[in-house]
Amino acid sequence: MRFDTNDCLHLGADLSVSRGSSANPFHGFAGFTFTPVSMTHDAPHGGEMHPDGDEILYVVAGRIAVTLELEEAQTIEVGPGQGLVVPRGVWHKVRVLSPAEMVTLSPGPKLEFRAPQ
Repeated sequence: MRFDTNDCLHLGADLSVSRGSSANPFHGFAGFTFTPVSMTHDAPHGGEMHPDGDEILYVVAGRIAVTLELEEAQTIEVGPGQGLVVPRGVWHKVRVLSPAEMVTLSPGPKLEFRAPQ
């Protein structure tokens, strides 16, 4: 199966792969969603949280800063060839430091967003 930046891939519990839409990649899917992401601006929400599992962010090009709301907030810069594991249930927000190309591996089906601040 060929895919591009307009697609996302769903990885099921049985290890099967199916195509999803990057327009709505998490729509009720129980498993992991692999999504290519191009970011030129900060995330359009006030943060997100994945209660079903850890999320993996991997930067291919550009640079981002991810703020993790732990007991003490941490902001971690991630550049090309680097990744970050966001722990289950931790609120986080992505800021673009330079236009970025990345991939995410996100657990589902639940995903929570905060309104923009």
